[in-house]
Amino acid sequence: MAKPTTKIAPLDPAFHGESNYEVGLEDLLVEKRNLVAKVESDSHSTKETLQSAREELQIIEGLWENYHIGMNVFRNAKGGRDGIREVKTD
Repeated sequence: MAKPTTKIAPLDPAFHGESNYEVGLEDLLVEKRNLVAKVESDSHSTKETLQSAREELQIIEGLWENYHIGMNVFRNAKGGRDGIREVKTD
């Protein structure tokens, strides 16, 4: 799993420094992980049901990871290239 991004000052304090997209993905991750655990523990679950639940979890994990990778790059790049160009004085 990707490293958490730097916290930002949100417009809505309900998000605790995270975007509503990030909070929504985290909620979905919890929901899908709980679903997979429930399906795995249910002896009446079919292989297809378990596979479907795992695929849904994998999709949400991919979205979450891609979001964090993108946000880390974006947040680190802001001003990150300021020192690359050297001013030549002759």
